[in-house]
Amino acid sequence: MCDPSTIATVGKVGMGMQAAGGVAAAYGTYTKAEAEKSAYEMQAQVADNNKQYSTWQAEDAIRRGQKATVASQLKTRQLKGTQIARMAENGIGLGEGSALNILTDTDYMGAIDANTIMDNANKEAWVYRTQAQNYGSNVDLLRMRAKSSNGFGATAGTLLTTAGNVASRWYDWKQKTENTKL
Repeated sequence: MCDPSTIATVGKVGMGMQAAGGVAAAYGTYTKAEAEKSAYEMQAQVADNNKQYSTWQAEDAIRRGQKATVASQLKTRQLKGTQIARMAENGIGLGEGSALNILTDTDYMGAIDANTIMDNANKEAWVYRTQAQNYGSNVDLLRMRAKSSNGFGATAGTLLTTAGNVASRWYDWKQKTENTKL
């Protein structure tokens, strides 16, 4: 049979080891929470950068659409000018009949082309704006997660759990040592 002082020492050492393990676990919990917080903040920054980039892409799509629309309108005017010059050169009256229909059709088709170009630019910009909104929502979510990753809060929970376990073991040990004295 073991000496009661040896049993007491082993019990105390065991509780001490459990307490030390709890402190180590608490430190691990703290560093994990702080690492998660940093990761969320970094991801939020990347998403914020992507949001800005998507906004710039939307603005660029509109600018390119406007330039392409103007170029299309100039091309239509150039075509119409060439048509007018050739018809006039051949002595065709421009105010009626087929000549008027050709010039009207040229204006109409040119307007359709210009509108299609601008419509496509607006659709492209819409895609980029939607991406920017999605990135913005993600930024908000990631920053909220970063704020909720609290190393001290997580550490406190681990320390309280460890304290409860050590107290329970101490109580059990105390009960056993008192029962062995009887």
